[in-house]
Amino acid sequence: MRRLTLALLAASALALPALAAGGIALQGQNPLSETADAFPRIVNPAGPKIERINQALGRADARAKKAIKDCGKGKDVEFERAVTAPMTGQPFLTLIASDFASCGGAHPSINQTHLTYDLGTGRPINWAEYLPAELVKPETLIDVGDGSQLGAVQAPALLDFYKAGAKAKRQERDCDEVIDGADSLVLWIDAKAQGVAMQMASVPHAVQACNESVVMKTDELRKRGAKPALVDAIDAAKKGKNWQ
Repeated sequence: MRRLTLALLAASALALPALAAGGIALQGQNPLSETADAFPRIVNPAGPKIERINQALGRADARAKKAIKDCGKGKDVEFERAVTAPMTGQPFLTLIASDFASCGGAHPSINQTHLTYDLGTGRPINWAEYLPAELVKPETLIDVGDGSQLGAVQAPALLDFYKAGAKAKRQERDCDEVIDGADSLVLWIDAKAQGVAMQMASVPHAVQACNESVVMKTDELRKRGAKPALVDAIDAAKKGKNWQ
């Protein structure tokens, strides 16, 4: 697996405010292992809500350390984690951990953990506060590779949008059956792509290559009734290049 790299601020960034020039300043942490990145932390957290996010990222790193330990050691054992930040524009922070784990099974495990935080609450984003019910209801919880649980969306309208977009991205039809079987989606904000991105929440190891990412851009989000607080923030982050 080619490891992604997170463009982290230099050590001098510690002197910057937590929210600087429309973007969220992040500071890199010591890696979890030689091949596994840690989540960055928000620089100089302003108040308990922001500190709560940093604490949650610390717990996420602890879960990843346990997953690395549980994977074991040996010639053919690998655990890699790369972290990116596709949204660092106020008031939202999205971090993605991309894991490759070969722990002795028939197929390696390729997982992504998508974390989107609302700085206004200091908690994971509540999509129902920003998207219409037809795009987020019903919801469910899914297990991810590091032992944590994340929310996933099962809204028929969003599933239809995803399936059409995922098929359109592929020239071959070999993944159509997998895509048609999608029953839940994970969401995150992608400032560079200027929208809300989504993937299938759970895909068997053997067909994980079929898990395309699809983006609902802000113009479509507005048409469907998304709140200005979300779409305006995404547009501003796109303009300000608030991603890493």
